[in-house]
Amino acid sequence: MSRKDEITSVQASFIVSKSMIGTGILFLPQVMAKKVGTPDGWISVLIGGFLALLAGYVIIKLNQRFPKQTFFEFSQTLFGKVIGAVHIVLLSAYFAISAGYLARVMGEVIRMYLLDKTPISFIVIVFMLVGVYLAIGGIYPIARLIELFLPAILIILVTLIAFSFKEFELDNIRPVLAEGFTPVWKGIPSSTFSYSGFEIMLVLSAFMKEPRDAVKSMLSGIGVVILFYTLTVFISFGTLTAEEVKTLTWPTMSVAKDIELPGGFFERFESLFSVLWVMSMYATFVPYYYVASLGLGHLFRRNYRTYIYLLFPVVYIVAMVPKTLNNVFSVGKFLNNFAMFIIVIMPIYFWIFVKLRRKVHENG
Repeated sequence: MSRKDEITSVQASFIVSKSMIGTGILFLPQVMAKKVGTPDGWISVLIGGFLALLAGYVIIKLNQRFPKQTFFEFSQTLFGKVIGAVHIVLLSAYFAISAGYLARVMGEVIRMYLLDKTPISFIVIVFMLVGVYLAIGGIYPIARLIELFLPAILIILVTLIAFSFKEFELDNIRPVLAEGFTPVWKGIPSSTFSYSGFEIMLVLSAFMKEPRDAVKSMLSGIGVVILFYTLTVFISFGTLTAEEVKTLTWPTMSVAKDIELPGGFFERFESLFSVLWVMSMYATFVPYYYVASLGLGHLFRRNYRTYIYLLFPVVYIVAMVPKTLNNVFSVGKFLNNFAMFIIVIMPIYFWIFVKLRRKVHENG
């Protein structure tokens, strides 16, 4: 691995945060309003965040058993070529489908708020072409881009949260736990998987200059997203009410519409928010696409750049197959279930296999 393929601990933390901040920031409030049914959805998001921290910790500890090896490498070390190949295909497919889903959601939002007369197929193709151009360069330029984009994205989220307090009504989120903890429990599974994205470190932790800092990078990256996701849901419920949020496709965008910056600095804040959100989606799409290509490159023993090109029509088809917005959301639900396997089930049985393998070696 050359020095150009290495990332710093700070870059790793930024990649974790950016890989998680995607579609969830727009419709997580609606998901929580429907699942929980009370204004306590923000509590589910907070608890789900702590579960994500635990899952992230387990993933890094698994990675540290195999220093400087990606998931694609150590899965075949552990299970052999055939079963290892199955794991590689699963993880590559997960990130490829996720990339297609991100491209489609991005296209829907751009068409709704910015380019209403532009065909969504054209928007998706342009978005993907720009993403492919960056992915060809490898992990280092991707990390540099995220270093540039993430602060701007977080600043716009801070602005959204700060100026939303003008319309915030505390009564909209009170009384807390009026119906007990049962509704909160119902929202925890969905909130936990809204944090998906940190599993990208199954692969990218191998590129870290300082692998010992991987736990810190993972937990700090997830921690930033916990803060912003919890505040976004809290503000949405307090500004719009939980009942109103249930009826909105993109509640966070509705909150942004009501914001007026002082001095007429920017007349339509939601336009600025939309542009920066597209930047956010781009900075999430690229590492997903890159990791999917990297997995296929390892599987077939070829340069990953070959699969960056070959994946293009596959990811485009994934993006365009859903006919309606409801179909798009169905893909999102499928990915949530897929994420459960990638984030929870797979690391657990990998850990079990590692322990069993060690015992066999000790007894042998």
